[in-house]
Amino acid sequence: MRFSARATPTAWSVAVSSGHVLARDLVTGLLNGTTIGTWEEVQALVQTLDGEYTYFEPLWQQAAEHTTPAPQPPGQGTTSRIEELITTFSNILATTSRPTTPRRPLPTPIQAATTWPGR
Repeated sequence: MRFSARATPTAWSVAVSSGHVLARDLVTGLLNGTTIGTWEEVQALVQTLDGEYTYFEPLWQQAAEHTTPAPQPPGQGTTSRIEELITTFSNILATTSRPTTPRRPLPTPIQAATTWPGR
């Protein structure tokens, strides 16, 4: 899908047009200026909007130089979060057999309905 210069596509339509390379929230953040994104993400956005990415690369580099990543609180890194999730859900992730849901008993055939007299 190509967007005209006067179009105002939604973040969802841009995400779909990018082949879902870009998430809707990422598109919103990039366009609102609340996230800088990686150069690959910005390049994909510009190309999806039918722009010339070489014009935007120096601007992105300049913005990236002046942006410092937010410091992570101690113990809140990705590894710690993964370890916390594994610990929390270890009983669900265990390889032991799961409890089975009780099933309704199968119906027992009614003898009078299944045999024919004289046969």
